[in-house]
Amino acid sequence: MKLKLLLPIILVAALLFEILHFFGSARVAPLYTIHTSIVLPANVRDSWNVLTDFAEYPTWNPYLTRVEGRFSVGEKMSFTLLDENFADPLDLSATLGEVSPSKRFFWIGRVGIQGLFDTKHVFELVPSDEETSELHHYEEFRGLIPAILPDRARRSANTRAAFERMNQALYQRLKDIGS
Repeated sequence: MKLKLLLPIILVAALLFEILHFFGSARVAPLYTIHTSIVLPANVRDSWNVLTDFAEYPTWNPYLTRVEGRFSVGEKMSFTLLDENFADPLDLSATLGEVSPSKRFFWIGRVGIQGLFDTKHVFELVPSDEETSELHHYEEFRGLIPAILPDRARRSANTRAAFERMNQALYQRLKDIGS
């Protein structure tokens, strides 16, 4: 008798887990993306060198005040971020998903199991000319929690503002180094 009750519960739990896993995967379009960009006063190589010098982030970066870990695909990165969506600095970890030197890197963040709250945070550099480059800085959101959290517009605006503060600080850092 107990087995007859337990089997449907296990099957429903497995189905729910599989649904969450699917909706957290990159095979599904993000629920939303927060995208920013800025033209930087340095070429791609110099912009990349500052953007990936995580040890220096505390001296100039108002959004990501700490980033630690080996800068290699598959490695765990830990970081502290400041965003108006959170009363205190937020300590998180993510896995580095791609590193294409002088072009692009991203990390994948996850809260709990895949499909609950999944993000892909991307930094992409594109050459503008020999002396400038363009940074595309964006984050994709997937999963159950981002779908049901209230006040998405306000939370997205706060995150966009935090990205833009970082972008402006990077701009100023490159300008100061180039002077």
